[in-house]
Amino acid sequence: MMAARGLTLIEVLVALLLFALVATAATQTLVAAQQMRATSARWQRATGLAEERLERLRGGDRSEDGAPIGQFTRTWRAAAVAGAPRLERLDVHVDWDDRGPQRLTLTALLRRSR
Repeated sequence: MMAARGLTLIEVLVALLLFALVATAATQTLVAAQQMRATSARWQRATGLAEERLERLRGGDRSEDGAPIGQFTRTWRAAAVAGAPRLERLDVHVDWDDRGPQRLTLTALLRRSR
């Protein structure tokens, strides 16, 4: 008997189906990884903005943050700490939208000189 050569149509279709499934899974993984990278970059940017504003507050700059910074809005609040007359609590909030509203809050205590 002579051995058959080549692939049958069914074998080719099964191979194409397997390739399509693997390609779809790989594409979904790459898209999810890209979305996570972008989300991580936004959180990193928000953290940098909050740290920068907190340092300015510690340096005595009590001006208001007016306009949004790109897609980020930054606000701050200072309040005396109850029971500790020389301590002040500084809260810096950074808000943005990333598939829903997001907020990062950075808090520090500052000893007042008076």
